[in-house]
Amino acid sequence: MGYNLVLRGGRVVDGSGLPSYLADVAIKDGRIVEIGRVRGNGVRTIDVHGLVVCPGFIDHHTYMDAQIQWDPYGTPEPEHGITSIVMGNDALALAPVLCSNAPWSRRSARYQAD
Repeated sequence: MGYNLVLRGGRVVDGSGLPSYLADVAIKDGRIVEIGRVRGNGVRTIDVHGLVVCPGFIDHHTYMDAQIQWDPYGTPEPEHGITSIVMGNDALALAPVLCSNAPWSRRSARYQAD
């Protein structure tokens, strides 16, 4: 089987609650297709010895409501392994917003970016 990506020798934490283990991870067409001792290489092969391979993390309490308007990548969330964020759940939330206040909200976000 031809893989797009093979991660070699990482410590896999699969989110099941079981102990972590050393393994290779093969990915094809955006999906994990094999975990264990993967034979063969991918179009790209990365040596991840000493690193953890795990699913992404959800940040369920962010302050990204304003920042996401000028920083569409949500920096630095992905740099910390965060793949999903939940916004609007505390006092800094910008939503819901009245239509009449939307221009002010957008101006405030742009001002913060400058």
